[in-house]
Amino acid sequence: MQYKTHGPIILDRIKDANHILLVSHEKPDGDTLGASLAMAQYLNKEQKKYKHFCYDKPADYFSFLPLIEKMTHNYEQVNLPDHDLVITIDCGDIQRTKIADDLLKHKARLTIINIDHHQSNDKFGHHNLVIPEASSTSEIIYKFFAYHKIEPDKYMATNLLTGILTDTMNFTNAATNQESLKIAAELLKSGARVSQIINQISQNKNLASLKLWGKVLTRLEFNAKFNFAYTVITKKDLLANGVSAEEARDGLANFLSMINDVDFIMVLTEEDNNSIKGSLRTTKNNVDVAKIAKVLGGGGHAKAAGFKVNGKLIKTAQGWQIK
Repeated sequence: MQYKTHGPIILDRIKDANHILLVSHEKPDGDTLGASLAMAQYLNKEQKKYKHFCYDKPADYFSFLPLIEKMTHNYEQVNLPDHDLVITIDCGDIQRTKIADDLLKHKARLTIINIDHHQSNDKFGHHNLVIPEASSTSEIIYKFFAYHKIEPDKYMATNLLTGILTDTMNFTNAATNQESLKIAAELLKSGARVSQIINQISQNKNLASLKLWGKVLTRLEFNAKFNFAYTVITKKDLLANGVSAEEARDGLANFLSMINDVDFIMVLTEEDNNSIKGSLRTTKNNVDVAKIAKVLGGGGHAKAAGFKVNGKLIKTAQGWQIK
């Protein structure tokens, strides 16, 4: 059991550390935020000195999460040599921290703890609590706390339940299991604000986002050879509707995963720096989209994965292409 093997060592490193850096992954979702903010609250209670860094600012609908206002997105405010311990949360690979070069540069001097549930994680830390069968990294953090008899308060519970709900799509995708449901019940007992989570995360679509979805859905295509459906979101779409790439892409990919007569779906989104983000989703038990993402240089989970490629989306007579 990984909690028995790695848990005590990780807790000792946390207790011995003088200045901790928590790192959430770029373009943060509910799981990296929920898990890391729960850890931040624990560090607060233990009166540990820490900073919490995330390269990108979270979407506005995450603003209700306890301690999110303490997170910094300006790396100039993080002096890595001041820290002796780094805890990466929900980072499938070290590049998702967006400070990989610095972490590798200082790796001989500081300790890196890698807590994650992506099956593609290459265990880049000195200590790796990586459990792919977990529904979410928030589930791993909960079990880490439970193993050490650390009782989550209502703030930690709200953050952890947010992570579990977002990564299981409100207990509708294949990541949902008996354990995640049991943990959710325990978090509710601890005071997790489930109605607020549902209202903020699941009922957050504005008119601009829905208008964009309408346009993007008209582009939905079917690939008969590989039995998948796909659509595209261009930078022009985002600018015209005033919607961020994350708002447009993530909810849409989850929505399209409900198509029942294809093996998987793909949403391609133009981003800055001449790059395109691919989001893959499936509900089929015999399909592993993480394997597809890996071929394209990405990774993720069996039912939800992603990748990035360079290029632009171009409409041609044969359909949309990346050039």
